[in-house]
Amino acid sequence: MIRVERRKLFLIAVAVGLCAFAVGSPGCTANKGRPISLNLHPMKIGTHEFAVEIAADPDRREVGLMYRPSLEKDRGMLFIFPEPKMQSFWMKNCEMDIDIAYIDDEGKIVNMHQPMKAPAKGSTTLTHYPSTKEVRYVLEMAAGWFKDHGVNAGDSVEGFKGPLNVRVR
Repeated sequence: MIRVERRKLFLIAVAVGLCAFAVGSPGCTANKGRPISLNLHPMKIGTHEFAVEIAADPDRREVGLMYRPSLEKDRGMLFIFPEPKMQSFWMKNCEMDIDIAYIDDEGKIVNMHQPMKAPAKGSTTLTHYPSTKEVRYVLEMAAGWFKDHGVNAGDSVEGFKGPLNVRVR
């Protein structure tokens, strides 16, 4: 009887440990594929400071802001690609409208789309929102954030290269 109880306790401890590890892992998902992220990276445009989640690997870039009903105030997502190229984003599985800014290697916003509209429930048509030049960085914020903060194409972004420990494939 004692052996059985110890084994059960051991298995429960292992299960709890694995759950804690999974929740803390940046690549893990829960709740309809929503990414769990605890790390935010600071950025700045003009005098406006904000924080972003980093999407620097193919899996994070693919999921992006899907399934999220909203973003916290002054929060967004920065997509980092291996090299500059023409980019085009769409709103698959998005539940909220967002603003998007395409950023070149010098940190200059080359063009923006405000807002990118979330598709209607059940819609199979997705609008594409392209960059006008080759870019390596793409910033998504809540709809209206750029307008509310007076951000325009040509503005410079600080912190756009992301944290130094991010590996881009």
